[in-house]
Amino acid sequence: MGGEEIPPLDRVLSSSGRIRILTLLSQVEQLHLTEIAKRTEQSYSAAERHLDDLSEAGIVEERDYGRVRVFRLDLTNDRAKLLQELILKWNHSQQLQPVQAQA
Repeated sequence: MGGEEIPPLDRVLSSSGRIRILTLLSQVEQLHLTEIAKRTEQSYSAAERHLDDLSEAGIVEERDYGRVRVFRLDLTNDRAKLLQELILKWNHSQQLQPVQAQA
């Protein structure tokens, strides 16, 4: 996913790992890479690869503090804001649904 080119939505959301990262970052202000990997139950290298893809797409921004890499949604990007709204509304509506009894 490179340069100024806007990646298609199916590419951004094609991985459950990326979706878990987007969901996590939609709920917190920012986190460092190790914590993102831990909370999304991914290896460090898988989380790093997904975050690099999301950064290249302009959805996530990265800040380096020495050896610590911190990530957050780039809310100056309209697509990132839309994804955050979708994720928060989707998850909120799932929490409000009554639990169906199973036979």
